Amino acid sequence: MQILGNLLAPVRDNWGACSGHWLHFKGVEGMTVDGSGVINGQGKAWWKDALLFERCNRLQLSGLTHLNGPGFHIHVVHSKNIIISNVTITAPEHSRNTDGIDITKSQQVIIRDSIIGTGDDCIAIKGGTKFLNISNIQCGPGHGISVGSIGGHKQEDYASDIHVRNCSITGATGGVKIKTWPGGKGTVQRISFEHITVKQTNYPVHINQHYYGSKEQPQAIKVSDVTFSDIHGTSTTENAIVLDCAKIGCNNIVLKQINITSVDPKKPASTICNNILGKATHISPLNASCFH
Repeated sequence: MQILGNLLAPVRDNWGACSGHWLHFKGVEGMTVDGSGVINGQGKAWWKDALLFERCNRLQLSGLTHLNGPGFHIHVVHSKNIIISNVTITAPEHSRNTDGIDITKSQQVIIRDSIIGTGDDCIAIKGGTKFLNISNIQCGPGHGISVGSIGGHKQEDYASDIHVRNCSITGATGGVKIKTWPGGKGTVQRISFEHITVKQTNYPVHINQHYYGSKEQPQAIKVSDVTFSDIHGTSTTENAIVLDCAKIGCNNIVLKQINITSVDPKKPASTICNNILGKATHISPLNASCFH
């Protein structure tokens, strides 16, 4: 499918209380969607997803511009062998739930060479996803590049073998992060974030196992084998590195070659941690009590 023109969503009044998706492809094998066109979702969130690919193995999506999605701009579910490249995604900074790209229950996915600025996560990696590589992404504004959220409603879930590299995050409320809900079951493991530039970003490096301030519970997602490497830039607050793990602990968390400073001299950058097992080398700001 080639899109060359401006594909404009109808306004809500024209569709009434219609279904939860605007453009939905299901069970299409070996599909390619490209072109120089624009997919314009016309704003406010009343569809669940603007562009949904479900059970579309060997999908290739490239070249398009996605504007003002009414929800997630691109959502890939239950799919394998996916390449998303050279897309541009834009939505207002304060728009709600306008994730750029969401990947759910999918594997062997490549996302590369794209520009994403939205009101939510630039890229969100949801439960059931493994073997995903993200590279050369310009993110901002938005909430950064996230693994999660995972484990909501005490569900069992997992994410593994996810690698994010050579990305820049500018003017975002989040940087590179993992977020899970207390009470969930499962694992998040073998995750790496490397060669990342952050500029005027809040929470540049973040593990949050108490998502949305949720209280500690006896059960939690097990987070292990996570590496943050070669991350440099500035934070809008003192929250340069926040590693807030559940009481079961996060294991084998490695930080190396990190240098993040605060843009506000009155609020120098700091590292905050709870329940971390791992090691840190050549990081600033350093909190030596975090790692043992």
